[in-house]
Amino acid sequence: MAVEHSQRRSGWPAVQAATRGSAQTDGLGAGHADPMFLTVQEVAELLRVSPATVRAWIAKGEGPPAMRFGKQIRYRPERVMEWVEQQEEGRR
Repeated sequence: MAVEHSQRRSGWPAVQAATRGSAQTDGLGAGHADPMFLTVQEVAELLRVSPATVRAWIAKGEGPPAMRFGKQIRYRPERVMEWVEQQEEGRR
C-alpha cells in the first residue's frame, strides 16, 4: 500500500515540480528555478478549492500545515500531500 501512496503522490504535477532537485545539497534545485514551497494560490489550485478557502483554513488553524516567512505563507508540497492522505484515511 505504501508504494501506491508514493506513486499517487509523485503523480501530482505541482508536487513533482516543487520537489524536483530537492536531493541536491544546496536544496534550491538546478538553477534555483524549481520552487521548494507552494503558495496559498498553488495549494488552492492543487486541491481545487478557492484561495479564500485555504485562507479560512489558516485562520481556523485547519488545513495543511503552513509556514510563515514574514507575512508570506508557504507550504511544503509533501506536507500538503500527507494532509490529503490523512483526510482520505479519516473517511474510511
